[in-house]
Amino acid sequence: MTGVRTSRKSWLAAAVGVLLAAALLAGPSLRAAEDVVVAKPESVGMSSERLKRIDSFVQEYIDADRIAGAVTLVARKGKVVHFEAQGWRDKENGVPMTEDTIFVLMSMTKPIVSTALMMLFEEGRFLLDDPISKWIPEYENHTVRLNRDGVRPLTVPEARPVTVRHVLTHTSGLTLNPQGKGLSQAQIDYATNHGKGWPTLAERVAHAAVIPGAFHPGDEWQYGDSTDYVAVLVEKISGRSIDDFLRERIFEPLGMTDTYYYVPQEKVERMASVYRPDENGKIELMVSPTFREPTR
Repeated sequence: MTGVRTSRKSWLAAAVGVLLAAALLAGPSLRAAEDVVVAKPESVGMSSERLKRIDSFVQEYIDADRIAGAVTLVARKGKVVHFEAQGWRDKENGVPMTEDTIFVLMSMTKPIVSTALMMLFEEGRFLLDDPISKWIPEYENHTVRLNRDGVRPLTVPEARPVTVRHVLTHTSGLTLNPQGKGLSQAQIDYATNHGKGWPTLAERVAHAAVIPGAFHPGDEWQYGDSTDYVAVLVEKISGRSIDDFLRERIFEPLGMTDTYYYVPQEKVERMASVYRPDENGKIELMVSPTFREPTR
């Protein structure tokens, strides 16, 4: 690669981020699980001394109040050689981090739900260039708004239908959050309730058809709400709820026993608080673990 500069600190931070994600798959009793082998690093060609540097690096971030805590895991050749919990799960209440802590990973719903839809693609259930209106008919004659900042909205028919490919790649132009001036009453009502007036995701997405697209499908890229449509497509094509499909086809086969969109009440106490950086680069509380929060 050219034109990319990465400091040692930022590279290590990225590496630790991968380790943190890996630790989430460990489950609450990794050390005691019969199918998990814990070994000395040297037995699989790794260095105990070098792995200890992970602990030191993570502790630097904790001491500097840049993170509250972390769980790190390293495995090689099917053997776990490093698994440590450091810092605080709930700093404000003095609850230490534990190996079975459940983390909120923002936007990780997106790759998982997209994987679910592609599983159905592999089964020949649809084509990537099929229009989503095949399953969500409200989008058959969808429009695009050209002057978002204008007092009188100017809308035109979409240049091409929104396809499955578009919602998978964030190029659909669809949004669940209407913005700008000159919104219709239906759009204002939807925005006011943030789409929460309907009991199911499918109904919410269907009612969102009143919102014009931000651009013609395929013309631009915009990270956002497309994965909501992906989830509805999974439900429509499979005939299963998104919760049931993910649990039966992904989570249970992979042993992901602590992965949820909403964490069940009996596991809430294991959730880590969510923090964000303040204006000085220190952490401040964003979400307390005492609430059932979406993992998004």
